[in-house]
Amino acid sequence: MPVYDFKCSECEYIFEITQKYLDPNPPCEKCGESTIRIISQSSFILKGDGWYKDGYSSNTSDSKKLSDK
Repeated sequence: MPVYDFKCSECEYIFEITQKYLDPNPPCEKCGESTIRIISQSSFILKGDGWYKDGYSSNTSDSKKLSDK
């Protein structure tokens, strides 16, 4: 399940909750008032041998073939 950030409409306290997308907004953890879901920076990390930062294979033999032409 994804983690969402919420901001209290009264005290402006920001907190995170793990919940389903369609679940209702939880009350504020500090004061119990209503909250709104806020957009936050997400972390996305590609791990494993099949992923490259530039989107291309880092195979040096292929790059040498292209540079020789």
